[in-house]
Order: sequence, then structure tokens, then C-alpha cells
Amino acid sequence: MSQLYLYNLTLKDSTHYTHTLLGQFHPKSPTIQYLILVSPTHLTLLEPNSDTGKLETIHSQRVIGVINQASVVRIDELDYVVLTSDSGNLTILKYDGTKFIARDNLPMCKNGWGRTYPGEFLAVDYASRCVFVGAIERNKLIYKLDSGELSSPIEVHSGSVCLSVCALDQGFDNNPCFACLEIEDDVIVLNYYQLDLGLNHIIKTRAEEIPQDCSYVVGLPSHIGGVLLLGTNWLAIESRNERTRKLLPLPRRKGQDTIITTHILHRLKKNHDFFILIQSQLGDLFKIVVDYDQDREIVRDVTVSYFDTIPPCISLNIFKSGFLFANVLNNDKLLYQFEKLGETSTTTIKLSTHTDHTDEVNLTLKALDNLALIDIHESLTPILDAKYSSNLSVLSSHYLKQVIRGIPTSTLVSSPIPFIPTSIFTTKLTMTSEYDSYLVVTSSLVSTTLVLSLGEVVEEVEDSKLITDQHTLAIQQIGRSSLIQVYTTGIRHIGTKVTDWYSPGGITIIQASTNNNQVIIAMSNCEVVYFEVDFDDQLIEYQQRLELSSSITSLCLGDTAKVAVIGCSDETIQVVSLDESDCLEVKSLQALSSNATSLIMIDDVVHIGMENGVIAKSRLDRKQLRDTRVQYLGSRPILMSKLTIGDQTSILAISNNKAWISYTQKTTNTWKVMPLLDIDIIDASSFTSEEMQGIVGIQGNELVIFQLGNNEDDEEEAEFDFNREWTIKKQVRLRYTPRNMIVDKDKTYIVETQYGITSPYNQEDIDQDYYDAFGYERAKNGTASCIQVVQDESIVQSIEIEHTIISMTKVTFKNEPCLIIGITTNQKYLPTSHDECYLYTYTLEPELKLLHKTKLSYKPTVLLAFNNRLIVGSGNHIFLYELGKSQLLRKSTSIISYLSNINSILHIESNRIVITDASSSCISYAKYDSGLNQFIPFADDVTKRQITAITSLDYDTVVSGDKFGNIRINRLDQDISRQSDESWSLVKHTDGLFNSTSSKLSNLATIYVHDIPVKLLKVDDAIIWTGLMGTITGLLPLLTTSEVEWLNKLQISMRNHTSFNILDKDHLKSRSYYDPVKCIIDGDLLEMYHILSQQDKLSISRSINRSPGEIEKKLESLRNRIKG
Repeated sequence: MSQLYLYNLTLKDSTHYTHTLLGQFHPKSPTIQYLILVSPTHLTLLEPNSDTGKLETIHSQRVIGVINQASVVRIDELDYVVLTSDSGNLTILKYDGTKFIARDNLPMCKNGWGRTYPGEFLAVDYASRCVFVGAIERNKLIYKLDSGELSSPIEVHSGSVCLSVCALDQGFDNNPCFACLEIEDDVIVLNYYQLDLGLNHIIKTRAEEIPQDCSYVVGLPSHIGGVLLLGTNWLAIESRNERTRKLLPLPRRKGQDTIITTHILHRLKKNHDFFILIQSQLGDLFKIVVDYDQDREIVRDVTVSYFDTIPPCISLNIFKSGFLFANVLNNDKLLYQFEKLGETSTTTIKLSTHTDHTDEVNLTLKALDNLALIDIHESLTPILDAKYSSNLSVLSSHYLKQVIRGIPTSTLVSSPIPFIPTSIFTTKLTMTSEYDSYLVVTSSLVSTTLVLSLGEVVEEVEDSKLITDQHTLAIQQIGRSSLIQVYTTGIRHIGTKVTDWYSPGGITIIQASTNNNQVIIAMSNCEVVYFEVDFDDQLIEYQQRLELSSSITSLCLGDTAKVAVIGCSDETIQVVSLDESDCLEVKSLQALSSNATSLIMIDDVVHIGMENGVIAKSRLDRKQLRDTRVQYLGSRPILMSKLTIGDQTSILAISNNKAWISYTQKTTNTWKVMPLLDIDIIDASSFTSEEMQGIVGIQGNELVIFQLGNNEDDEEEAEFDFNREWTIKKQVRLRYTPRNMIVDKDKTYIVETQYGITSPYNQEDIDQDYYDAFGYERAKNGTASCIQVVQDESIVQSIEIEHTIISMTKVTFKNEPCLIIGITTNQKYLPTSHDECYLYTYTLEPELKLLHKTKLSYKPTVLLAFNNRLIVGSGNHIFLYELGKSQLLRKSTSIISYLSNINSILHIESNRIVITDASSSCISYAKYDSGLNQFIPFADDVTKRQITAITSLDYDTVVSGDKFGNIRINRLDQDISRQSDESWSLVKHTDGLFNSTSSKLSNLATIYVHDIPVKLLKVDDAIIWTGLMGTITGLLPLLTTSEVEWLNKLQISMRNHTSFNILDKDHLKSRSYYDPVKCIIDGDLLEMYHILSQQDKLSISRSINRSPGEIEKKLESLRNRIKG
């Protein structure tokens, strides 16, 4: 296959949520408030846990297209989601209990965005009578909602530029009205657009002149009417029945302005009581209370009080149950509980006492007083840089985070036991018991069994009546109140009396499987014996026995089994009937790649652990094994046990002391095998006690009790979400906003720069907790920078720099490794300017030490190691430096005439580099000519793009991403590449064409990815890229023509299927915003196959001549190949 084809699949969705919607969305729970997190590409539904108060994900759904605005509209006693998107439609979504479905998709305009695109602003009438949508310029539309149906739009056009829109609460007696902040003739005005429901006509009225720094509008409740206007350090109230506008100042930090960025209005249970929480750009929350005289219909007073300080947010939501969800702008999302409502604030402003809104009222910052943090939703937004060694490390917000695929574990307690155990069991004593009573630990090495009680204290049970001087193969509660123990030479039944069943002399039991009503054992003479439990809890042996031709390596029963599955040493598994008519009759046989060392049956699915480290899953259909899927876990045999976590049954697979959990993800109905982090065990069993639900495992000669999920608070149980595959395992808090990092052996070097602040680290005593909570003091044109060295999850060195760090690289100058950073002094933005520029050179060992400084006459935008020398890129110049004793020594200067602002340089191999330019938006191949001591370009790209990330795939191929969300793969022609190596004297004298080079790169593949790529990494056989909004995505090369052909057929069939396309956006257009998608299969589209109905799956599978099982198996295989 000469053409390159790739498979694009999102591994971790964006965590940048542009909107958060609170409402009663679930049709089966119409009184419970749910939270929907809306990102540009997917919707996530969260449910409050009534026991813990925390939010749990119950559904996540990807959309085709990009969501622009979102709000809530109430129809038929339920809340619906109304959206605008790049599809050009006004969309109303309903949650049907399993997924979001489109109720309405009404076209507004052509797809895509523009200044006249009317989906830029969205507001819904408080009584859900109409929906307002508006463009930045000119277009405004209002859609009436009659009996829940959208009408044709009523249009109004104006020549103004719209800045903000909000709906006014008019009640049911007045016509709907919307307030818009607009610019007309370079003046900010407040316009009202009122819909006359009787005449189907829009009436536009203008408010009185408003201050020109007004930036935010909030609608007031219906009994007051009107709006709150918010500007820099002031607010004004304009009620419906009063013509005068009342202004008062906002509290502010000393020396800082207060600019409001978001708000939430919350109605209390008392009649007409409400309050408004507003948040400033610094994160300070202020509570607004309006004292309104309903009899006289006037505002008596307005009170503004400092409430608390939390991180700056995009949106806020208040639950009726007393929780505040903070959709934090650039960090983890936070859930708070209200402790009180701020009645005793130390900073309070009243309209009745502050007549001058220009008064400066300074607030006193305080720790959280009215709110208490109870839950954290991890986020990677924004990702600024990423590196991959053994795991993926990213710079996000003020943290260095390690992202690992796997499930975290929280170890609660460990305790030694007097022998080396090999197996562990838990059991309850009666069928109706809610909790497990016994913990049984056994060893095949010393033929002993230890019985412990499960309760507040784990202690040895002396009177259990279990045999303790033999190895135990199984423990099971059977019938109503009996217990059986399968041991090496027999079965003990403990009920009203104790009875034993013994194996024939010289023959031992080697395998056993049990459930509440059945027992099956395998003996060393290759015989299988089957028992059932009667109504009196007695164990009844089936008289006939099954004799097999090879020894038995494993066997299993389901919970209510009509079949047993037996693994044999001839690398087969056999399905044996347990029906009365044909009991112990072999019904089917399946060959394996290795012996089955462990078998577990859940419902109609058989899980198979093999000797060669492969775990498989097969579906039982009419006593035949079908639809087998496999995953490779390691080179050692796999031991499995059944786990119960919450209300979900899963499989724990162990190989070479490493543990995985196998389960079916409910939201996508896909099979997942996830590694468990931070735990090494050889066997484990889940248990439920009155105090907790957990897992007990064997670690050496110790018992260890642990839970799945993170447990940051020792007083609470660990939280675990089956829908989450990625864990942020390690976090190191950094001083400032990180810009770049270099991983060198066991150390990570990070440069950090933050603009507009004053660094406090030139003082001796630093209250770090204060700055973590409230941030640094702001200073116009101030800059703080530092270098920090991270080792073993802690910061081992910090070097404060008073200037702006703009670049960094590591260079080895003749066996002396150095860290080089580029510096500008007095750096300013808007417009950009600086004074002086330097290169700081640091030696690395034993710690960073400044060697010397090199003054430059240009800005060192790009630094790169090149053949034991340093490349510096600036403007259209490339400089080459070597290490000197007192400074770096410039060895050459190269000018690339057709470039203007070099922003990245990539060293491919030998003397070849790739250059990207931010202004000319170009990718250029260049070669260092040692004779001329110059870099000479010889090939560039045809398409001009603003590159944000680039890496090489091979000597002639690069993959790059641009700031508009495209990923492209470009290749240099093999003939040109060969000539540049073998006939360089001819190539370098070839004249360029049209202000570029004569040779052009060919485009192999292109796709639009809905995020801005910031880093492209080669990981094993795949490309992993990270996006600014927290996306982690993989690009996997497809290996065969047949694989490409049938995946392409599946993609075409999915494109033609519309049931999951809730925005009604054409998929081909959504992946081809700037260039037509080329040679890349959209795995995100294909994985929507999992959420289709069975009928739709059959329809698509028939169209490509594949079975649904084959399609699902292939999709799971591709995902596993990307993850490695």
C-alpha cells in the first residue's frame, strides 16, 4: 500500500466546557436536578449522588460539528437543551434516559461561521415562550415556542455590533423582552427587543445613555423587572417601573479593578426572595441582594457584599440542594457546598449609604468562609506542552501533570499473615445477608487455610467448622443458609450439620467452580463431578461423571448456569450442558492459542485467561461460543476473579503481579480492560461490609485492603467512575504559567512566565497558601519568570528571573550538556515591544548553575540543539552558536528571504532541518551547507498555515498542526530528498519560484480536529497529539489495503446514517473546514456505532457485508492498538 492512511481517534475528550446547564432533564427523574457540561464537541450529563453529594457521570455523547451556544428551555414539564452550532441549525435536544436525541433542527443560516452568523448569541425567555438568537453584526431572530414547537423566525436587523444578550424576566403577563449591549456609531448602547406575541412583531427601544465601560448585563426577576448593568468597579440597577438608574460602587482589591465576567441568579424558597452571585476577573465572588418595595414598586436598597474567592470561572450553577458548581476557566472544575449565605460579610456596600459610584471601596481577602470544597472534577485545560517517556506528562495551568491510562487505587490497610498465601475468598453466611462475613485465605504451598471475620475488626474465626489444614479451592454460600468448602481431597458442607464428600483414594480435586445452587469440580483423573443444591440446602451429586481425554486446567459456572465451561490442557475449552435431559454432555469445543488458566462466566459472556498472557471474551449463544475478542496483557499466565463494584460486576485479571479490571462500559457498551495503578497483587476478592465496599488482595505475605479510585480524604470512600479511562496520577504545582519543558533522565526542566503580575519571591517570608488561593498581585506590564527543576514528584530547584523567558532548549557542547534559555527585558504586549535580549547558559550537574550570559541584538524566538551547536531563530534569520568561555560564540548567520517570523525549527537528521513561520505560515526544508556555513532552503509547502506543532515521522515526512485546528502530513519527494543528499551542489543553486523554493512538499493526509494542536508526539506505532482544550488524540497508521477499504466503507455508511447526528451537520464538512479531509478515517465517527440501536447496527453491518460483532471487535482492536 503506497498511500499512507491513518485512523484518527480521540483518547481523552476536551475538558474545556463553554457552558454548564442545570435542569430537570431526565424523564424518569423529573424532580432531580442534573448538570450538563457542554464542550464544543460533546455533552456530558452529571447526576448528583444523594449519599455523598458529589456529581457522577451517567452519560457522555459526542456530536458531529462544533457547539457554539447552549441554554435550557422548558417544554412539557421537562428541561430541554437548546443549541446553536456550526451546522447552521437551531437545535433542541431531549434526553430520553439513555442518550440525547434531536427534537428539533430548524435551519437558521448556512453552515459555518461569520460576522452575520445568528448563533453567536442565544437567550431563552424565562417562561420558555421564545428563543432569541443573534449575530455579532446585523442579524437577530426570535423563534416562538408554540406547544413546544419552534415557529418560523421573526427577524430584526440593525447596523450595530452586538456585545452581549440577556433575557428579561417579564412573567407571563408581559411580552418577552431581551436586552442587548451594542455598539452604534462607536458608542455602547443598551437596546431592548420586545416580541409582541399578538402581532408577531419585534419592537426595538433604547435605554438612556449608559457608561461606556459597561461590559455585562443581568436580568432581574419578574417582580422587579429590568436589568443590572455592570462595568468597571460599578453596578447600576434599572428596574422596569423606575426611570432613574441607580449606581453604586463594587468592592475591589487595592490597586486593582473589578470587572465582572460571570454570574448566577438563585431564587430562594420564600416568595420573591433571591440573590445574585457575580464573579470578577480575579475570582472574587460578590453577593447582590435587592430590597424591593412591591407595594410602591420601587427599589428601596441594593446591597453588594464580598462573599468568597474561588478560581475565575466561565459559568456558575447553584443546585437547590445547596451546592455550587464552578466551571473554572483554566483548571479543575470544582463543586462547593454552601455553609452559609454570607450574612456577616466584612465588606458590604449599600445603595442607601454610597451615593457616589466612583468611590473606591477596598475589600479584605479571606479564606473560604461561606463555601466548602467537596469535589474536584479533573481537567487538563489548557495543555501548553507535553512530553512522553514512560507516561504522558503535560503542562496544564499551573501544574505539571502525569496522565496515565488506568484506574487509580487507594490502599486503606495492610496486615501480615503467618504464611505465604496463594488464594483468597470472601463469602456471606446466608442468602439474604447484605454483607460478607468470612475472609478465607489459603495457601497451596503449605496446604493451610485461615478464616478471618469481616467487620469493624478483622480477626481469626475459631469456630468456622471449615477445614484449615488443607488448601481451599472454593468457598461458597449455597441455598438459604449453608456454606461449602471445596478443598484438595473433598467438599465440606456446613449447614444444620456438617457433612463431607471425599474424592476417591489417591485422586485430588484440582479445579472447582460454584454458585448459590450448583457446584462443579474437576479431579486429577480428568473426571468432572457435578452437584446441585436441593430445597433443604443439601448437596446432591449427579450420578454420571464426565471423563475428558486431557487434564483440566480451569472451569466455570455462571450465577444460574445451564452450562459449564471447561478448559483442557490440549488448548481447548469445552461447553458442557447442565440441563437435566443432557447433563454433562459436551455441546461445543473451541480451540485456543494457549491453555486456559482461568475461566469466569458472567451472564452469557465467558471470560478466558490464558497461559500466554492473553485475556479473551466470548459470548454464549445456544451453547456455542461466538464473537471472541482478545487483548494481550503480558507474557505470564492470567488468573481471574469476579469483582462487584457498586452495582456492576467486573473481572479482575492478574498477570505477573500486575492487575487489570475487565468490564463493559455502559455509556458506550464497549469492552474495557484497564490496568490498576499503584497495586501489585497475586489474587483478590471484593467484599461488602457494614463500613465499606472494597477489595482485599494478596501482596507477598500480606493482606491489603484497597478501593478503586482516588481517596484524598481518609474519612470518605474512594470515588471511582467506570466511564473514565485516564487518570491524572501525579501533580506538581508550579509558580507561574508554564511555557515549555525538557525531560532529561530523571529530571524535568520547566520554564514559566506570567505577564501582568508582581513576583513575591524576592521576599524572605512567602505565604504560599495565600498566593495559591488569591493569585499574585497584578501590575501593568509586570512580568515574573522562573526555571524549576522537578525530580521524584517534587521541585528540587527554583531559579527566579526578573525578565521574560521566551524559549528554552538543551544542548550538548562537546560533551558538556547545557540548558539555554532566551530572555527579553521589559517585555510588553499590545503592542509588542521589549528592550534587550539575552541567552542565559546554565550547566546541569549537580544542579543548574549560570555559566554566562550572551547579549543579543534580536529576539531569540526559537532555540534548538543542532550537531553539538545551538540554533537560534529570529525573524527570518537563523544563527548558529558554539560554547565560549565568557559567552556563546556566533558562527554563522543565515537569511531565509521569503520568511518573516520563524516560530519553530525541527532537526530531522544530519544537516537537515525543518523551519516553520508564524507570519508566512510556511513549512520549509533546509540543509546546512558546511562549505558556505549557511542554512539553505530547498523545499517548502504549497499551503500556507500558521503552525503550532510539528514533528518528524521519518527523514522525508513531517506531521504538523495549525492554530485553526488542522493536522496535515507532508512528505518531501524521494527524488528531491536523494538529490539533496547526493547532488547538493546542484540543488542549492536551483532558483526559487514566486518567493519560495522550487521544490514543493506533497500533502499525504489532512483532517480538521476541533482543537488547536500544541504538541505532536511519536509513541510506539502511533502519533499522539495534545490540544489546547485538553484533548488527547491518537493517529494510527493503517497497515493493509483491505483494512482501509472496509473501514472506509463503514465510514461512508455511518455518514449516511443520521440517528446519532443530533446537530444535523454534514460529517464530511465538519472534518474539512479548511482543506478536504484526505486519507484519514474518523474513528470518533465510527465509534458512534456502539451507541446505535440493534436495528441500526444490523442495517449498517449489512451495507458493508460484515456482522455487528466483527465491526465492534475491529473498533475495539483499533483503540487498543493506539493505546499500546
